[in-house]
Amino acid sequence: MLLNQKVIQLSSLSSKTVKVKAATSKTSQGNIKVSLATKNSAVLLRDVKDMGYTVKYQFYRSTKKNSGYKAAKIKVSNTYVNTKGAKGNKYYYKARVLVYDRTKLVVRTALKQCSYGARTWSK
Repeated sequence: MLLNQKVIQLSSLSSKTVKVKAATSKTSQGNIKVSLATKNSAVLLRDVKDMGYTVKYQFYRSTKKNSGYKAAKIKVSNTYVNTKGAKGNKYYYKARVLVYDRTKLVVRTALKQCSYGARTWSK
């Protein structure tokens, strides 16, 4: 693939073109699972991976809905299972897609609030 084509393809990957949807659910063990889906951008992300870039997913957690988010984990898979929390605390989750060229971050999508993002820890 020509370098110009590679740059054009990567430049089309932005927070506006990548449509991500984040959702939470409870696991059978009572943990909280956060999933990030790239609904209509799966082909675009697959093309980016085929070009040699690394796609990772970054997950955030907070006890407040609109502030205090701290990075919980960066993973190669699009799911994160939160296994630690204080009983009775409500946690909010956000997530984003990161694209790396070897070790250099080249694209970062907008941080998305998870649907059903507020989960109360029950363990």
